[in-house]
Amino acid sequence: MKGSIIFNGNIRLETDFIQTFQDRILASNHSDPAVRDSKKVLLVTAAWQKREFYESHVKEALYDIGLDPAFDGSYDQNIQNLSVYHDFNTFKTHEPDLYAAYHTKQEVIQQVKIFYREKNSGLIGILQRQLRNLKATFRGATLYKALTYNVAEASRQLEALGPWDLLFHYACQDIQASMASIRANDAQMLQVCKEIDDHFFATSGIQQNARYQAMKKALEDRILSSNSIFIFGGHIAVLFNRLNFFKLKEAFVEALHRGTNFYTVSAGSLSLCEYLIVFDDNSTEWTGSSRMYDFELFDQGFGIVSKVQMFPHCKDYIHMEDPDTVTYLAARFNLNLPVGLDEHSFLLMDTYTHKDKEYERFVSVGEDEGLYLFDLTGQVKVKRYGEELVLPGTRFYASA
Repeated sequence: MKGSIIFNGNIRLETDFIQTFQDRILASNHSDPAVRDSKKVLLVTAAWQKREFYESHVKEALYDIGLDPAFDGSYDQNIQNLSVYHDFNTFKTHEPDLYAAYHTKQEVIQQVKIFYREKNSGLIGILQRQLRNLKATFRGATLYKALTYNVAEASRQLEALGPWDLLFHYACQDIQASMASIRANDAQMLQVCKEIDDHFFATSGIQQNARYQAMKKALEDRILSSNSIFIFGGHIAVLFNRLNFFKLKEAFVEALHRGTNFYTVSAGSLSLCEYLIVFDDNSTEWTGSSRMYDFELFDQGFGIVSKVQMFPHCKDYIHMEDPDTVTYLAARFNLNLPVGLDEHSFLLMDTYTHKDKEYERFVSVGEDEGLYLFDLTGQVKVKRYGEELVLPGTRFYASA
């Protein structure tokens, strides 16, 4: 990876992102000399939907920091919009049969998610009631203690346990089984949705369609000719579905390899993660409160960042003062390190060489606010400006 990604949670003004990192935007490590010279910027605003081209304030901010335009008629070719939302609508208009097949596929996926949510809601409700019963019976009990209780070891010496110890043992065993069921339900939903999506692309003939091929190639060319790519927040389902419709993951990966720097906000940050996790304001199984939101696993992301899982808007949506909520989040999404990002939080992901060996780096680069790490113990640990995350593949990891 020659390029870098700066992730943000929910910056208030897109122009603030540009001003904060203007030196990086005007620099270049791209492998293509023409891209290095042009410093071309690509804006991905599909999450704004019908307002996709309302990006004039972003362009003005880029001009203000010194980015040179390259006009072809009235269009600046050096600050382009990916226009994937617009291109999708164009394809929909000109290829109604293929769009109808795509729409049917999406409807089926939506129905799968209805089944998933029903089961997910039930499983979370069971876990919450189990935890309430445990805490009512055993003083000082927490979800962390229940999930880290060594069931296997205790099972080998049941005869040494008293009646209340046995109750604690079986309660923890059940709670661990409930959490495993929640994760298994998550995994099954993702797998089924992937199979449905793969089936559509394999059987619909869309990949052989000349219009689709031409549009996909044009989108890829815009991505691969850019020095900087901004993926802004908004409607996460629209953003990801449009990017996935044209299968643009590999183009993003190749751009990163060539030296393109990415800047992502909220839904844009999530789209590059393993999981797209949103917050469900209609569900209170976990929180038990209409003032807080439950987590909902929406879909599989591009997985371009795979060691951390972003949680944008963390102060708005996550009850970070509740240890059980923090433990629940860390335990449910345990494949990667859960990292909360807020308005002034910025996480830089890049690579660098130390003593002839290349390392990945994940570092907090928000001067006014740190990163929030959700730990299984129920603690929220804050990484301040300049502090690195200790993760596999990084220089400070034990096995590095």
